[in-house]
Order: sequence, then C-alpha cells, then structure tokens
Amino acid sequence: MAKSRTKSRNSHDRLNAQIERGEFAPLYLLHGSEIVTREESLNALVDAAVDPASSAFNLDIFHGEDMDAADAVSRATAFPMMAARRVVVFKRVDRLRDADARTLLPLVDNPVETTVLVFTADKLDGRKKLSAALRKNAVSVEFRIPYDNELPRWIRGRAAALNKRIEPEAAHMLHLGVGPNPGELVSELEKLAIYTNERDTITHDDVVRMAGASRNATVFELADAVGNRNAGDALTVLHRLLDRGDSPVAVVAMLIRHIGILRKARWLRNHELSRSELAGRLKVPPFFVSSYLDQAARFDEQNLWHAFEALLNADNRLKSRSRTPAATLTQLICRICSVPAA
Repeated sequence: MAKSRTKSRNSHDRLNAQIERGEFAPLYLLHGSEIVTREESLNALVDAAVDPASSAFNLDIFHGEDMDAADAVSRATAFPMMAARRVVVFKRVDRLRDADARTLLPLVDNPVETTVLVFTADKLDGRKKLSAALRKNAVSVEFRIPYDNELPRWIRGRAAALNKRIEPEAAHMLHLGVGPNPGELVSELEKLAIYTNERDTITHDDVVRMAGASRNATVFELADAVGNRNAGDALTVLHRLLDRGDSPVAVVAMLIRHIGILRKARWLRNHELSRSELAGRLKVPPFFVSSYLDQAARFDEQNLWHAFEALLNADNRLKSRSRTPAATLTQLICRICSVPAA
C-alpha cells in the first residue's frame, strides 16, 4: 500500500512538473474515482498545452459513451493549426464500446508527435487491450478518494487553496457531516469561504452554522442523540432528515462510523492516555474526545457490538429495498437507544 501511495505521489509530481515547464508527453491517462482533483488536473493540463488563441482549432473533447471513434482518430492525427500542438481529450474511456476501443488502440500504441492525447476514466478494466496499452504507454496518474484518516488533511489542503485556514475541529465536523465525498466537501468549503468573507479562518462554529442550512446539517444531531441513547430526540431528527430528502443509506453510514468511534473510545478509556493521545488513536480532534468518552460510557461492549450488527443489517435491508426506509431506520434507532446502560 505504501508503495502504491508513493507511486501515485510521484505521478502527480511528474504531471505538475510537466505543466509548469510547458513540456508535455504525447499521452496521458488520468484515472480514478476522485473526480474533483482529476478534472482540475485535466483543465490545468489542457490550459497549459493549448494556446488559448488557437484552442477553437486545436482542442477537441470526446466522451466515451457517445464517441464517433473514426472522427476522433481523424482529429487526433491532424496537424495543428497555427500552433505547436493539438490536444485531444477522451473522457470516460471506460464507457467506450469495444469496437471504438479497438479503433483508438493504434493511437495509443503509436501517438502522433504533434498531438497530446489525454484519456480519463473512473475505473479501467485491466483485461481490455486499450486499458493495458494506456497503462504501458501513457503518463498515468491515479486520482483516488482519500482514505478516512487522510480526509482531514485533504480538507485543510482544499481550504488553503481557497486562501482559508480551517480549524481541526471544523475539519472533523465537516468530514463527519459530508463523509468521503470530495465533490460535496469542495462545495461546502466554497460556501464556508463565502460565509467567512474576509476572515482567514473557518471555525467549528462556522461549520455548525452553515450546516444548519444544508442537507447534511442534522446528521450531527442524530449521531449525538443516538450516542446519548436519547431515542426521542434521535427519532425527531431522523424524520426531519428523511423529510428533507437525506439518503437513508448515508444516514446509516454516518451512524456506523459514529458507533465505530464509540467502540474504540470504550476500549481506550482505561488505558491512561492523555487527551491528545486519545485524539490520535480515535482520529478525532481533542475537542471531541470528552463527548465520545461520555457517550461510550453509556454502552457496554456487547451493546456496541449489537448496535454495529444492527446497523450493518439495516444497511443491507435499505440497499435491497425490502422495507420502507422510515420503518427500517425507526426500528434501528429504537433498538440502539433502548439497550441497558453500561
């Protein structure tokens, strides 16, 4: 895993260095499910490689699901007009028809010197010849969704790009509310940047206030109500979430994460660790440690394990559509909150 991360960082560095120098390879593959940064890198590459004055003649963009492969090959092999190079972008090549993929294969095996070809994909099928050729011949850069423990740093980096500093507690709160969804995280950070105006720091209170107007706002309240075994408050918040159109599956995912932290907090509470050490083990800011410990003390280990199992079962039921979401989630919350106190 460490080797994979290092390789990914190196490929990102190589791409950025080429963009800065204005020296371009004939073939690029930008792939992975982290679409926000992938699209930003694509735009930076295209902006640097194509002279804006001639982009109408020297930039073509095709999409895998509706591509005319013959036309794409014709444009990719044409000479640039009044410029040093052409750029042809093939988006979502993982959605290409097999016949079109075969048509593009000679381009990948023998790129044209005066054309920069850029392929993008969410996920490549390594069994297909085009995918194998791209991995072999292209400057390949993977854009993956950060792991859960990497997201706070990722959030801080995105805030810095908006000329903002975000407090650790605020980053954690944003992470809890939105989850590992870079697109939504960027959207929320942009709202927070506007909300904080000339202030250079985004605080915990800013996130809470802005979250109050967003779709994900009360997911924090729900997690705390469940952690405090307050069924009445939890059900009130739950039905507000459902009435506002929140995803039942996302609600369960949030609760799975919260109960997971409580299980770990209960295990760690007798280890005589400092607040900062506990925060590091739980991967939460020190500001939240007391709350997690208080909630964890309301359950015993067996209760937390049963709650975790109930959440996984509810997740399966929701995804199989075997019951209505409201009934499934109501039963789930009543079950978790009604366990005996530890």
